[in-house]
Amino acid sequence: MALTLSNFAQAKDDEKPQVVPVTVEPISTKEFVATLNEVGKITAIDFAELTFSTPGKLVAINFKDGDVVKKGQIIAKLDSSKVKADLDKASSSLTTAKNKVRRVIELNKKQPGALSKQDFEELQDAANLAAADYRQQQAILKDYSLTAPFDGELTNFTKSKGSMIDAVTPLVSVYNLDPVEVTYTISQNDLGKAVKGQPITVTVEAYKDMTFNGVVDYVAPAVNKNTGRVAIHARIENPDHVLAPGMFAQVSQMVNGRTNRIVAPQNAILAHNEDRYVWVVDKNNVATKRYLTLGKNLNNGYVIVEKGLKVDDIVVVTGHQKIDDETLVNIIKTQASTADAPAQEPKKKTTDPAKAGKEETKPVKEQSNEAT
Repeated sequence: MALTLSNFAQAKDDEKPQVVPVTVEPISTKEFVATLNEVGKITAIDFAELTFSTPGKLVAINFKDGDVVKKGQIIAKLDSSKVKADLDKASSSLTTAKNKVRRVIELNKKQPGALSKQDFEELQDAANLAAADYRQQQAILKDYSLTAPFDGELTNFTKSKGSMIDAVTPLVSVYNLDPVEVTYTISQNDLGKAVKGQPITVTVEAYKDMTFNGVVDYVAPAVNKNTGRVAIHARIENPDHVLAPGMFAQVSQMVNGRTNRIVAPQNAILAHNEDRYVWVVDKNNVATKRYLTLGKNLNNGYVIVEKGLKVDDIVVVTGHQKIDDETLVNIIKTQASTADAPAQEPKKKTTDPAKAGKEETKPVKEQSNEAT
């Protein structure tokens, strides 16, 4: 059969390489913060159970349950009538002793030698003893008043006005709620990563939409021999008293600063058996298969790439179903990367204190060439 002009033109068209329309995205990096994620407990930095130093009868309670107190304020008093009488007596004795010394000094000025040196020293010793007794009675009187050792918030009172109370029974406790501390432990394998001054963030179940910032102020110098873990304390500002002692908290501690990692859009990654790969487009618009070693799935449309790609490589994100090695592509759209904002490397927070420090990650979910 003779080859017609139209058949010849058709044959020429068939010899032209097929151009596949694709959407691409340039490879970029994402900034990560390496973190340790643990379960901790909120504790008060300043806490005291307030007791009197002597037994007695409660005659005054100046605050109510839950009131806020300032350092030095008198919270409660015991009956101190006898002690006040002893103080008055000591005050009178001190005044008498001082007056005797003053009169002897004045007499000695008028009549030198009127009193021997020994007699004068005895009067002076008596005055010193009277002063010491007075100071002692003042100290005893203070034992009958209960004062706030620091600014804080009271708990409930255990006794009422008129009750007898001994010297070992706490009348009330006081908490300073700003700042507070979160205490938690980390694995001994992470001991070298944790240092004082590192920032932390905290969330609690009661306020799920709020994040609290703090700073590590204590790293235990030794591993607990019973648990094999390392104790950490971090201070958190709590001006609104939102965080309460006893709360469980999810703690994320930043370690080793910030790092940039290469990431790839998840819908560009294909799978064949155990292999993972992408189609990389060169400057001549030719697609080439590139095998990858992947890291964590970021669960936001991107995956960390440990090996196989570099910044500014162009990968196919749609249209790869018809691509083969050395396929010529037509880039119909270049989409911008959404992976360049700082973020934390994902680590699942555990809610079981017994499992604190154990990380869990979800497997990377890639597209399969066969599935498409």
